[in-house]
Amino acid sequence: MTTWLYPSDEGYRNEFSTDNCSVVHHPRVVCPVASPADVADAVTFARERGLSVAVQSTGHGMSRAADGVLVTTRRLSRVTIDPVRRRAWVGAGARWREVITAAAEHGLAPLNGSSPHVGVMGYVLGGGVGMLGRQYGYAADHVHSIELVTADAVVRTISPATDPELFRVVRGGKDNFGIATGIEIDLFPVTGFYGGSLYFSAEHARELLNRYVRWTADLPNTLATSIFLLGYPDHPDIRPELRGRYIAQLRIAYFGPSGEAESLLAAIREVGPPVLDTVRPMRYTEIGMVHHEPVGRYTVHESGFYSGPLEEADVDSILAVAGTDAAEPLGFELRHHGGAYRKPPEVPNVVGGRDAEFTVYLSSAIDPRHDADRALHAAARDRFRRLDRGSMLNFLGAHTDPAVVAAAFSAADLQLLHAVKNRVDPHNLFRVNHNIALLTKG
Repeated sequence: MTTWLYPSDEGYRNEFSTDNCSVVHHPRVVCPVASPADVADAVTFARERGLSVAVQSTGHGMSRAADGVLVTTRRLSRVTIDPVRRRAWVGAGARWREVITAAAEHGLAPLNGSSPHVGVMGYVLGGGVGMLGRQYGYAADHVHSIELVTADAVVRTISPATDPELFRVVRGGKDNFGIATGIEIDLFPVTGFYGGSLYFSAEHARELLNRYVRWTADLPNTLATSIFLLGYPDHPDIRPELRGRYIAQLRIAYFGPSGEAESLLAAIREVGPPVLDTVRPMRYTEIGMVHHEPVGRYTVHESGFYSGPLEEADVDSILAVAGTDAAEPLGFELRHHGGAYRKPPEVPNVVGGRDAEFTVYLSSAIDPRHDADRALHAAARDRFRRLDRGSMLNFLGAHTDPAVVAAAFSAADLQLLHAVKNRVDPHNLFRVNHNIALLTKG
């Protein structure tokens, strides 16, 4: 029996309590679903009352505040591994840590992101950029089927054989076309790697960035790398080596022999002695240790985009928005892209960034003047206009402006996105997101 929670009910607000507190929901009703049939009931309920439908699993990918029906999917957490076909069936509420652990029992690994605590569904349907991506491409490139509840409250299994256009646009267009309740994805024969982070102090940031720009021009696809610049707060939860310091962090994950990795790292180690070195052989189940991202509740304004190849002159722009002398320094991540991300998948999707050399992620503490956040991030992105290859949907956060969302897709893909949206959700029931329907209005 479908459960409904209203604002006056006990457990209403706890049901959609989330790790990412940057957007605050105020739904008319919350539907904690335990089956695809429950999702269909929620869609029917909303459609009959003219309400919007929003979906939340872990809540890491918050974009807009829910104001109608909010469907919470965390109970749809089944993970099934098929070791022979090297595939996993993953429910909408599962986090990557469950898939990683289950797959590892068979010597396999998924194309997860940097944090095992993030939900699978939103990550994959937004593209999915992770440690293995330079070898295998986007996570969305390796989807075989999706269980999807559409605006007519029908539970469908979509694939290249059943509805190729819908299957194409959901992989990259996320929750604009319905609520995905399960997904079948590829797994890969990976058990371990050599990786971790080198943390450098502020005086080494420029040299690290300069070397990184040169270094990444000729790296094997088996090496995933990124740099993160951040001023750490003076807080007891922060490691003593990093507490209260500005840090330039290099993250690496090399899927080959340790000795080869250290040879590749030699040019970076010449930057100077790190304040902290966590690089070592690791099991794939330790993949979250590479980026060492915080776990728990957080409140940040975030945005992101794809970038073309950088030159050393672009380091000045990076430090101008994220260095110690920046007026309002942003958290800044530069993640090496290229490799297999450039290869179009066998079954087309609408994920952008095929021509990108890097992805850029920006973060800042929430300003009560919300427009100030948007202006700060827009100004930072504008510095890289020459390099800009389009918005990265999974990194957009609360940036829901139609022009910013449209920049995530090619002109041809936008046309297809509009056409399929009008076919399967003509009344824009699924609009609490980076909304495709809004892009048709001008």
